[in-house]
Amino acid sequence: MDRLERPRVSAPLPRISSPRPRASSPLGRSRTLRKVADRSNARPSKKFQLSGRFRRALILGPLLCIAAIYPLMWFLSVPPLSFARTTSSCLDEGTDYQISEHYLCTNACGKVCFPRVHGMCISRTQVTICDDLPYFSKDIIKAGGGLPDTLRLITNVPRDRVRVKRGTCPGWDSRLHEPVDASGGERTQGHWIRGLQMVADVKLMPHGKKVGPNPHHEAEKLIPAVLLSHLYGLRNSTLYWFAHRDPKTISRWSLGLIKVFLETMKVEFMDVPGPDEPQICFEDAILFSGLTNAGYVPGREANAWLREKVLGFCNIPVLDASRPVNNVVIVERIHSSRSIANMDEVKYTLEKELMVVPKVVTSGVGDFCDQVKVIASADFAVTPHGSHNINFLFARRYSTVLEAFPLLYYIDWFGNYVHAANVNHHELYGTWLAKQGSLPFKMRVYANLYGWSGCFYHRACMNYAKSQQVAIHIGQLEKLLKHLTSSCQVVVDETCLFKNGSWKNSVNNVNDFDRLPRLRKFLERVLVRSTQGRVTRKRI
Repeated sequence: MDRLERPRVSAPLPRISSPRPRASSPLGRSRTLRKVADRSNARPSKKFQLSGRFRRALILGPLLCIAAIYPLMWFLSVPPLSFARTTSSCLDEGTDYQISEHYLCTNACGKVCFPRVHGMCISRTQVTICDDLPYFSKDIIKAGGGLPDTLRLITNVPRDRVRVKRGTCPGWDSRLHEPVDASGGERTQGHWIRGLQMVADVKLMPHGKKVGPNPHHEAEKLIPAVLLSHLYGLRNSTLYWFAHRDPKTISRWSLGLIKVFLETMKVEFMDVPGPDEPQICFEDAILFSGLTNAGYVPGREANAWLREKVLGFCNIPVLDASRPVNNVVIVERIHSSRSIANMDEVKYTLEKELMVVPKVVTSGVGDFCDQVKVIASADFAVTPHGSHNINFLFARRYSTVLEAFPLLYYIDWFGNYVHAANVNHHELYGTWLAKQGSLPFKMRVYANLYGWSGCFYHRACMNYAKSQQVAIHIGQLEKLLKHLTSSCQVVVDETCLFKNGSWKNSVNNVNDFDRLPRLRKFLERVLVRSTQGRVTRKRI
């Protein structure tokens, strides 16, 4: 038998690689690049798969969020009143105007200040402060006592913005801090007005076809000047107002108030000097320009003096609000968004709760005394928020005012300038009526972004909200009226007249209801139940 032999393992054949295509030609290079691209497209790596999903999530995520937010905004019929702000606490003791070297202030409502400037020259292009600017503390600046960046003056445009800068004034000695007599006329030395004076511009006084003069912002300049010149030692000072005595610039209300004090206070309307005219310069000036919080009436004595002077000039008797209430009015503004949209429902509710037929009166129409008489003859008033409410400075003592706001618009300044008038002030927050249709999409967006507490501080939201009609929530109105009558703050019959002083309460607010009447009713119910229980036990 043949010996089995181990099979021989032949050596592996050499691997013959296929020749690579030469890429020297452009055609070859393009084919190679195409094959590489095909391979990468055929088998994408996990890295590229994840990044693709991530990109799709980035695109679809915001779209899904917007799609979810839109129905939520749509179902929000009326923005919820998610805050409970009360009117500013206003003091009445020790709140006279305090005049210092660089500002004057009163602490009546928070704090209201006006800057005092030593050396100031006004031209068509610039307002120059002659001395170094003093350092103002934060509370003074917050109260309006800091120097403004610009003044609004009437130049070739109605309300031109003129910059306020530190510079060199003609004829001013910075070492002596006063103007000096030098050679040369007014053209080189300026037209200097000596002594402590009061200066006002036209800031916050609107002008245009769709807007008219604003008594509220005019009063921010005029009423402090009246009080300072008559009650606080500036009798020899003049109010220099850089404005035109024009109905497009100054309201009939302000012109009428100036007439009241024409014999005891000087007011001069000033033109801005032209390019070839000397600058108008003031040695010492209190500047009425900035925005205040409307707490410029220091106390009840000052307001009583102001009311007596105005009502005496207009031949209107100075009376307290009658009890029971007799004159109930609803204030209306014609050709204005500041009118009450659901007037009939408001009239019906007032008549039902107060047992008096309310009268609808028009405010802001007629001369000064006509406008004052509308308010000075009322015991109880419902009014939309607006500049016409400045007349409540002259309202009857102990009268009651319900101020209604547009939806999303809220500010507490009304309470600030009537705090010294001894008026009971309450607030009604606006709503959106069903008969007006669905709440506009723009209103829904603002309601979600800012709400009641923030809308006023964003210009776009504020301007949109205040342009809407005022609609009063009837349920809220009924609740407030029931509270006022049950707590005897508004007397509708003689039962409350025996509770001395119950309706002479000037610190009232819709957000701070008096809980004592509710507590009394609760205790009465408990006592009735307990006595009934005792009687039943005795019978058993």
